[in-house]
Amino acid sequence: MYAEPTVEVPKLQLPADLVAEVSRRGTARPDFRVEGWKPTLFERLARLLGLV
Repeated sequence: MYAEPTVEVPKLQLPADLVAEVSRRGTARPDFRVEGWKPTLFERLARLLGLV
């Protein structure tokens, strides 16, 4: 019988302060809103529809 090859997976060692920062920021929801674009987008749509 052939011996099964074993592969050791190296473990990633991260600094404790980095891990703490990621876990702290991971609970917040990301904010992808762009408030400045909203009026422009609605204005362009209204112009396309002939409402303005």
